[in-house]
Amino acid sequence: MPSKTQFKKSLLSQCVQHTWISNDINKWLYASVFLGALSSPVLFAADTVVSSQELEPATSVQAIENNKQKIENVAQQQGLSKEKIESIDQKIDQLSGQDDFNSYEMLQQQEQLSPQEQFKPIEFDDLELLPEESVDPRLANEILSVAEEAKQQAQNFRSGLTTPAIQVQDLPANDITEAELTKAPVNIDQLMQNIQSDRQIEVSENAEGRSLSVQTQEPENKEPEKVNVFKRIFYKIRPPRLNQPAAVPRITADVTGAPKALADNIKAKLSSFTVESFSDFNAAVPQLRNMTVQAAQAVGYYDAEFKFEKVSYNRVRVNVTPHNPVVVREQNIEFTGPGQNLAQLQVIRVLPDLEVGDIFDHGKYEATKARIIEAANNNGFFDYYWRMHDVMLARPQNQADINLKMETGERYKLDDVQFRMSDPSKKLPIREDILRTLAPWQEGADFTAWRVNVLANNLTNSRYFNYSLVDAVKPDPIIKPLELAPDLQALVDEQKIDRSLLTGQEKAEQQASSSEEVTQNVADETQFAGGNERRTLQERNDADNQAQAKQEETERLQALAREEKKIPVIVTLNADKLNSVEAGIGYGTDTGVRLRSQYRRSIVNDRGHSFDANLELSQVRQSIDGRYNIPYKHPLNDYVSLVGGYEREDRDEIGNGLNLIVESAVAGADRIIKGARRDWQHIFGVRYRLDRMTIEGDIPETLDPDTNWDEIPEFVVATGNDEQQSLLLGYEATKVTSDNRLNPTKGFKQNYKIQLGSESLLSDADMAIVNANWKFLYSIGSNNDHQFIGGANLGYIITEDFQKVPYNLRFFEGGDQSLRGFDYKSLSPVEFGYKVGGQARAIGTLEYNYQFKEGWRAALFSDFGNAYDEKFTNDTEYSIGAGIRWNSPIGPIRLDVASGISDPGKPIRLHFFIGPQL
Repeated sequence: MPSKTQFKKSLLSQCVQHTWISNDINKWLYASVFLGALSSPVLFAADTVVSSQELEPATSVQAIENNKQKIENVAQQQGLSKEKIESIDQKIDQLSGQDDFNSYEMLQQQEQLSPQEQFKPIEFDDLELLPEESVDPRLANEILSVAEEAKQQAQNFRSGLTTPAIQVQDLPANDITEAELTKAPVNIDQLMQNIQSDRQIEVSENAEGRSLSVQTQEPENKEPEKVNVFKRIFYKIRPPRLNQPAAVPRITADVTGAPKALADNIKAKLSSFTVESFSDFNAAVPQLRNMTVQAAQAVGYYDAEFKFEKVSYNRVRVNVTPHNPVVVREQNIEFTGPGQNLAQLQVIRVLPDLEVGDIFDHGKYEATKARIIEAANNNGFFDYYWRMHDVMLARPQNQADINLKMETGERYKLDDVQFRMSDPSKKLPIREDILRTLAPWQEGADFTAWRVNVLANNLTNSRYFNYSLVDAVKPDPIIKPLELAPDLQALVDEQKIDRSLLTGQEKAEQQASSSEEVTQNVADETQFAGGNERRTLQERNDADNQAQAKQEETERLQALAREEKKIPVIVTLNADKLNSVEAGIGYGTDTGVRLRSQYRRSIVNDRGHSFDANLELSQVRQSIDGRYNIPYKHPLNDYVSLVGGYEREDRDEIGNGLNLIVESAVAGADRIIKGARRDWQHIFGVRYRLDRMTIEGDIPETLDPDTNWDEIPEFVVATGNDEQQSLLLGYEATKVTSDNRLNPTKGFKQNYKIQLGSESLLSDADMAIVNANWKFLYSIGSNNDHQFIGGANLGYIITEDFQKVPYNLRFFEGGDQSLRGFDYKSLSPVEFGYKVGGQARAIGTLEYNYQFKEGWRAALFSDFGNAYDEKFTNDTEYSIGAGIRWNSPIGPIRLDVASGISDPGKPIRLHFFIGPQL
């Protein structure tokens, strides 16, 4: 630089230069204190979210008191704790006496208070009165030497001298030639050669599973894992996760000195920090500190201090000094508009996630906001908008004031349902009036998310279609400027501050959607590899046009919904595959190997008829049956089933070395009514059955070998006939209450059944068969680890002549669904050495399950009871056992080993069952 170049010094540069060249080290301290005093107000500044439109709030305390019972019911439906529900009365009383929050008045009160001593402004003259502190001479000398060196370099630079520390060699720059100016940015000839060479690359199918070898590493000759038969079966249920990327190692944090909520949040936050980044601890500390501060502020600890210590290569210790947390001082949740008295909204006002006096938690604050938006969306208030969502932090008092104000807008109605096929060229396979019965509303009903969800579930449970998509077209959310707090609004009105500096509202917000609403997604198979190879240009254009048309239609429906305040519901259906076949295999000690198959025709005709057929094969039982379903008033909740089937059953050892083969033909009809009268299921039915008995084995010596079947005593087979018939009229009521249909943790099931037959109406005896069945399930523990199951099954045959009751209608116990540890239907009263069947039954079960791993439980159980005679004179049988349970995606799978301890031989039997516990 030329030596004559001069720069004009500013006043600031002169002051700084004078400070740095001074030999008085105390001035370093004075400067740091001076800068710290200037920066302190900035550290205590807090962001405030405000809005621009001011509305007069509508008082709804009286409405809350009038709807207290509704609020309690909604709180129970939302699963709130019992303590919170019991505190509703107290909360309502507090809201009744609560004054509106006035932040302007609070500001005036703060101005009247005398300034605190530690936050008074610091005068510059006071700096000279600060006590002198000793400074490390070695550090001071080093600083002075560096300063002198910098001063000398600056003087040399000012006088035009160069610093010999760094020498820069000037390189001449050549002029651009004409060839370079005319050269194209892309060499077309070279590009064409590259393309031609790429076309010569041969791509072949990797049928042998070869992989590219890495030149820097030796290839591993790893033999494939040998999978045994049990693993192959297990992999059929849950395929192994192959080719998963290796997990990036993370660090673990040990937190000391912090409350549990703060410690847990710090651990969770730091658990995402990688070991690789942690290897350079000095460089990692600023990042760790930043993450820890975020974690602490998220749960209300704004003044916490942290010290970090590296324990090992993947473990850090965080010593925390939490100081006082921010506490909620005021909370104002307010609703205005037509939906202000909605119970789902008022329960949030009465029972928010944060209470006054709680430590301020950002997650709980956001959860309250999300609950409000969810309640508005779930109940059709799509014109809602926030008037204010604001948290004011008062520092250093460590207090927070929460303001949540929402305008609900008008409530939307539900429009009629529109049914379409996924292929527009196909017509609906079922009459539209039958499909409309699946929608639980009439046109013009208030919008609620549960109604749309019920329609989606009904379409799935009907099993008519391969898939169904339910789309409720909702308008986009309304975004309006937020209100300002009164004190800030006063400043804006006095033109002391620009409004744009106060509003932090985003230009667009994500549309809030209900977490309860059912969303159904169907994968587009054409997006997978190889799916688009043969698509022509015309097909792609058609797909783009369809997507464009769908988008335009959605926008049109959204605009129409906002104009008419009605939500259109569009259902897209697919019924390309109406036939389905299922097959399964199982095993039990009492039945041996079991094979099962099912065929279903989901739609027989346009009236919604369907057909099912089942085939079951085992060593002791073979059966085939069919069921033809006809919708009556509702395809799911009220329909008629025509049933028919054939069954063959082997009864071993009925007595005196004889075996019995029972063949049965059944025909009948049922009317099933579901969901009526508090979730009870009712079945009204009629059954006609014809049983044929065949004896296998040697005739006892007490009988003449030439004796006819009729001469065998009546207690062996009722009426002594090889054929028996019965026509039974029946009624059955069932109710299941549980917290989960497939894998419940709490529940209760009750079932009652009665069947009537008359000797004058195609029955061999006058009789009434009654049954009652109860079963409960209850879980306790932090993760429902301890589970208790109990049940009872009672039955009795009311008749004047039990000997005439058909043999197959009597009670026999033992097996998977009865007394485990005993053979299938092996327990019965015995007369003259023959099992004659029981006139009564009484079965009980007790079971304890312990969850030792998520989804896996170990079980201990005991079954007791028997099939009894009229006077209950035969003995009660007992069994004990152990088992394993797995909560699979298709329901619990149970494997039990049981022993009948009341049997002299104490046999051990294996039982396997798939299905819900209740």
